[in-house]
Amino acid sequence: MVRLKRKRSRYCRRLFLAEGEDLLTAALSAGIFPQAAFVDQGAESDLTKRLSPDSLIPGRPEPEIYLVDAEVMSRISGLRSGTRVISVFDFVDRRLSSRAPAATARGPFLFISGAGDPGNVGTLVRAAAAFGAAGVIMGPKTADPYSPKALRATMGAIFQIPLYLGIAPDELVSWADRQNLAIISADAHRGKPVSEADLAGAFVLAVGAERGGAPERLLAAGQVVTIPQAAEVESINLAMAGSVILYEAQRQRRCRGSGSL
Repeated sequence: MVRLKRKRSRYCRRLFLAEGEDLLTAALSAGIFPQAAFVDQGAESDLTKRLSPDSLIPGRPEPEIYLVDAEVMSRISGLRSGTRVISVFDFVDRRLSSRAPAATARGPFLFISGAGDPGNVGTLVRAAAAFGAAGVIMGPKTADPYSPKALRATMGAIFQIPLYLGIAPDELVSWADRQNLAIISADAHRGKPVSEADLAGAFVLAVGAERGGAPERLLAAGQVVTIPQAAEVESINLAMAGSVILYEAQRQRRCRGSGSL
């Protein structure tokens, strides 16, 4: 299990660790059960009951439950606070194909490229789920969404929204064209103010690293939007910017649905 703390081991085995009850609860609520769970002996009755065969979806294998004492749990935990459970899950990402859910069914797809901070990546996944995005697509040089810091930042949203990994900008442009999805890229210094852009339709929102921004291939493929802000402020945090635009897209969809846009 300790090996799954390393990215290479996670991707070789396509397994990841989810530490804490919040992530386990989010997974179970989404109908996703772990392969195994390491449970603090003091929390045995509560947590093992939630992972019992009676709670499983028919046909799902029963998770392996390992009871460990507090000392062992503290050694394998990545948190300093008292963790009661660490679960082992299969990867939840999907393959990007013609059968991907339509953006019109919910909100836009979010494409994240070059975001190296796992906290930002996890927060964007959480925001995408909160504001009704159709899915999150990870581009090159983006922090691993299965890393402990990213997972904690998602607050369980990684189990609630479709996730696609390792998609290059050229592949995204070709796929979006086949899906009849517009591409709208966010930029800190140029573009149409986000409140003036049409975000109620079907599109892919592309965001990039705070310094580098969205890839030029995507900036050239469609509309560019920006968030107006005070002149003395250089830029806002990537996760904050993406959240603002996703919220604005949700607001416009709701207004159009009610006939007020």
